[in-house]
Amino acid sequence: MFKTGDKVRVLDDDQKGEVLRIHKNRITILNEFGFEETYNSTELIPDRELEVKNVIIIAEEKTQKSKKSAELSEAKEIDIHLGQLVDFTAGLSNHEMVQIQLTKVKEEMELAISQRRKKLIFIHGHGSGKLKDEMMKLLKKYRNIEIYDASFQKYKGGATTVEFKRF
Repeated sequence: MFKTGDKVRVLDDDQKGEVLRIHKNRITILNEFGFEETYNSTELIPDRELEVKNVIIIAEEKTQKSKKSAELSEAKEIDIHLGQLVDFTAGLSNHEMVQIQLTKVKEEMELAISQRRKKLIFIHGHGSGKLKDEMMKLLKKYRNIEIYDASFQKYKGGATTVEFKRF
């Protein structure tokens, strides 16, 4: 079913990684944070990224300004899982990994402020909570924002919403 080097996702968890070793029905993966974890083969599924080909763009009759305004009023989702930010995590320390993720949070916050965006949703996933704690410390340095857990139904507790308050 799986072989060394396969990309896999963990069922019932927000983890993915690459198969390192297989011993009977136990599979050891290198997760996106650089840690080895072992799972039963029934707990893993292949990670197949959606490939989009032949995209056709259809022009709408909205004005450019109203379209941009509508886009900025919608919540922007930013996935800060390390696998979304870097190609390779091997050789990075835990501190370096968290710093890469926090840099992305800061960049997106600054961009949202400059664009006068109304809401961001940072998808950080589950885990020990260290990333979320560090992100909260960073976000609390910003003024005129409201921070709260994003929809549990949609993100299963693995995301945080930042809403910008304008006066």
